[in-house]
Amino acid sequence: MKQSILSMLAVFTLLFASCSTSKNMTEDGRNIAQLTGYKWQLIELESKAISEITKRTIHLSFLPEENRYAVVGGCNTLNGAYSLSKKAGAIKFTQGMSTMMACDDMEIDQRVIKAINATTKYTVEDGFLVFYKGGTELAKFKAVETESELSGTWELDYIHGSNVAFNELFPQGKPTINFDLGAKKVNGKGGCNNYNGSVEVNGRNVKFGPVASTRMACPGNGEALYFETLQKVNVLSVHDNTLTLIIGDIAVMRFKKSN
Repeated sequence: MKQSILSMLAVFTLLFASCSTSKNMTEDGRNIAQLTGYKWQLIELESKAISEITKRTIHLSFLPEENRYAVVGGCNTLNGAYSLSKKAGAIKFTQGMSTMMACDDMEIDQRVIKAINATTKYTVEDGFLVFYKGGTELAKFKAVETESELSGTWELDYIHGSNVAFNELFPQGKPTINFDLGAKKVNGKGGCNNYNGSVEVNGRNVKFGPVASTRMACPGNGEALYFETLQKVNVLSVHDNTLTLIIGDIAVMRFKKSN
């Protein structure tokens, strides 16, 4: 009898541990999704409205596959790593490499990165992300829907990977791209031929599927380069009316929103 009771207790202990582990994994996944599912616009810094500090629009994005973050829209692009602990809401940031442009208001970069590096805790509620050090609020962000950011037609004005002048690559017109995130589709013009394909967007992470296009013979070599580069892109960034497509940490295509 005693042996049976001990066996039952062992089973219940294992079941409880299994449920706790499963719950933690579910909570961890939910916490990560809360952070990475959006781009975050900075609205308060050190309890002051960002509009009182700078006229710039500053965004924070999380790249979950690499556990990295990026801040764009200030003077420089700020990068680094982040890690989440098992304690709910606990987060740690590590500063990485940043661009080194000189600007009149470089102080804003220093204040933003100081706040991020000091952060030990975060909350996400009703579309707002707040960073804290202990009980002190350091920065507040609001969620920006990717779909609304990517709406409209985007026209290419830069592509990496060729020594040929841009106008010679695309003598019949600049390539364009349109996103339909609801259908997970993209379409546009490759400079000569119309095309369409699949796309998956998760925060800043993006994956383009194979492209299908019409088959007109076209002058210039840009269209093939455009389609080839599109397939390799894995990160996107939108700031004001500029869309940048990135491979790793290299900007390979830049688009302007067409009026």
